[in-house]
Amino acid sequence: MVSALVLKMAMKRNKILINVENLNDIKDYEELGVINFLFPLKGYSIGYASFSFEEIAKQNGNIYVLVNRLLTDVDIDNFLKLDIPKNVKGFIIEDVGLYEALKDKNYELINFQNHLNNNYKTINYWLKYYDSLVISTDITLEEINKILNEAKKPLVLNAFSMPMIMYSRRKLINNYYKHYELEPKKTIKIEEKISNKHFLLKEQEEGTALFNNAYTDLREVITDELDSKIKFYMINTFNIPKDIICRVIKGESIKEANSGFLHQKTVYKVGDLK
Repeated sequence: MVSALVLKMAMKRNKILINVENLNDIKDYEELGVINFLFPLKGYSIGYASFSFEEIAKQNGNIYVLVNRLLTDVDIDNFLKLDIPKNVKGFIIEDVGLYEALKDKNYELINFQNHLNNNYKTINYWLKYYDSLVISTDITLEEINKILNEAKKPLVLNAFSMPMIMYSRRKLINNYYKHYELEPKKTIKIEEKISNKHFLLKEQEEGTALFNNAYTDLREVITDELDSKIKFYMINTFNIPKDIICRVIKGESIKEANSGFLHQKTVYKVGDLK
């Protein structure tokens, strides 16, 4: 939980980037001063509610499009046949092939290879090409501060979310229920009993995404000194009630949230294994 003392430096609302889950909520976010919105693109994103370019074209504000999965040659070829709305300012993307397809089209391009963006040397390499980059959610406060201080361009902080841990192109839930001849589901919760961790699996046409089933609040990274080094404070609204998102925007403390790996180094990196 982020303390009231830490929140004395609240997120600047003109820097908040909302990953939209429900179009009906946008007006409430706008009334709180949010002007930047991220829309997962239907057919090209995974794990979140997604939207067509036709729906995105009707939105106001600074509009960014999320493409957060690896693509095939056919995927990219089909993407290039789409009519990108004139209101789209930029793309947040995982696949480097899509960067190649978009790099000369005057869009802001932000790298979102989440688990790989965990040190400033890797990040500065990608910043030779991209306009910005989303910092990994797997690293400590000390590591994030080091990255922000050494990065050549302002970066994106995943400030509040239920982090996506991984995804698979396979329909893992459907395959499981089909194997055991059970009624299929699209979303399930699972427990890892040794560590008592809980996860959420969501299956879509594009595959299956695995989320940490807890709110992760990284806002304590924010300081007056580092604010200039951050392009956006991203808030992912997936599976989080709107009233909590509004409280986050206002700078309130969320007691249900944890601080992720900020104060506890992850054991998921190969170098940490003994």
